[in-house]
Amino acid sequence: MSWPRRLFLLNAARLAAASSALLHAAPSNAAGYPFSLGVASGSPLPDGVILWTRVAPDPLDETKTPSLALTLRWEVAHDGAFRNIAAKGSAVATPELAHSVRVDVRGLQPARWYWYRFMLGDAVSPVGRTRTAPAPDSMPDSLKLAVASCQHWEFGSYAAHRYIEQANPDLISLLRCILLPKP
Repeated sequence: MSWPRRLFLLNAARLAAASSALLHAAPSNAAGYPFSLGVASGSPLPDGVILWTRVAPDPLDETKTPSLALTLRWEVAHDGAFRNIAAKGSAVATPELAHSVRVDVRGLQPARWYWYRFMLGDAVSPVGRTRTAPAPDSMPDSLKLAVASCQHWEFGSYAAHRYIEQANPDLISLLRCILLPKP
């Protein structure tokens, strides 16, 4: 083995070790990020929707979440940049409900897309997008539905969600699955 090849291999080993350390080290701000489970919405009405999130810095270790009530702020906007706020308020995440919150937002316009987010201190949740139901006396020209079932994370990503997003449906129904052990 010549010297340049040894130098190359030594530097490659150092780079691999450094990369491995970076990949396995959590960013300093991620350790306490409260919205690791994201956000969700559902139960659309012509004038409102239900918003949901859960404060869980580490969902598999409940000791990482303080055992006290936490007040979250939430916003619903007409635009993804949150320049035009449609509704806002606060909700309390209690230990008794595993620090999950469910917000019933009312006063929205029918058949309209909205963006929403939650905040706790300086932490901001991922932005979700939701849509209110059509007005009761209206008849939409079309209605595009998507139905998805459970996924098995151990076997990889669930690609159906990507295709559902690309199809831009008016309503998505995610069926709840109960997996029973084999007899």
